[in-house]
Amino acid sequence: MPDSEWRGIRWLLAISGFMLVAVLAFAILTGVVPYGSPGEVIKTFYSACNSGDYSLAGKLLVPEANQFLDRHVGAVEEGLPGICAAETRQGRLQKVEILHQELRGEIARVRYMLYYADGDAIEESQGLVIKHWVWKIAP
Repeated sequence: MPDSEWRGIRWLLAISGFMLVAVLAFAILTGVVPYGSPGEVIKTFYSACNSGDYSLAGKLLVPEANQFLDRHVGAVEEGLPGICAAETRQGRLQKVEILHQELRGEIARVRYMLYYADGDAIEESQGLVIKHWVWKIAP
């Protein structure tokens, strides 16, 4: 095989290798960070609570919050399911609107409105932190 053909093959392999690395990096990043912003985490948390998906809702909290719920609140107020029921008014949450999110490095603060089926609306604010490359709701 002529030398120019080998160079062409090596160039093609190099480009293919780069593309493979780029695709794998994208797949890993989108798998590790399923919710791209703190506001999306808040919306997903309330949606999970509203539908009774406490497993997903719990994954969106920092580990310390889950431990606190299990040890202290859980014995008195049914833990995360009780908090979800109260926050969503037993699944009657209609919409979560993100008003503002402020990011400072690995810390965020999100202001949002909760809209309920009875027409009531409440403004809330919540802090989030990055834990293992993912935004988590912090107490």
